[in-house]
Amino acid sequence: MIYKLLQPDHPMVKTPMPEYVDSDISDTSRKEIAESLVETMKHFGGIGLSANQVGLPYRVFVMGDNEHYINCFNPKIVVESENTIPIEEGCLTYPGLFVKIYRPDWIEVEFEDEKGESHSDTFEGLMCRVFQHEMDHMDGIDFTSRAKRMDLNIAKRKMKRGKLKLKRAHGKDMLARAS
Repeated sequence: MIYKLLQPDHPMVKTPMPEYVDSDISDTSRKEIAESLVETMKHFGGIGLSANQVGLPYRVFVMGDNEHYINCFNPKIVVESENTIPIEEGCLTYPGLFVKIYRPDWIEVEFEDEKGESHSDTFEGLMCRVFQHEMDHMDGIDFTSRAKRMDLNIAKRKMKRGKLKLKRAHGKDMLARAS
């Protein structure tokens, strides 16, 4: 099932998510939630997606590439590096917006998988970045709030220019087809 992405101003996107608890009354299993989140993430071209971005009130996110996925139920960052590095981040909630964000360059984490089994891991690089970004979603934190004001303004201008170029190119394409 492919979910619809919520808009950035939707209250669910800005609400901290409660711990996921298995329930006999729930119609949806961990496996079904994880599979639908992965399918939705792939559909929209992402590398991470949190349940609250699609309106599910669970402390769950998925992350990965087109081959390997990690399903994170009740994720926690246990330890993080004091050293932070800037990387441009994007978000499925803000299509086309890429902002430089400073984050720790490695983290130690704990989470449960779709089978309810506990995992501990250390992430560096891209997986470290994605885990932290998705954890922010779990805590109701918008990635734009982590950006320096100047970096966010520059990113918004770049996004507007990109949309304007796309609109102009699309308009020329429509004119060419009409003639």
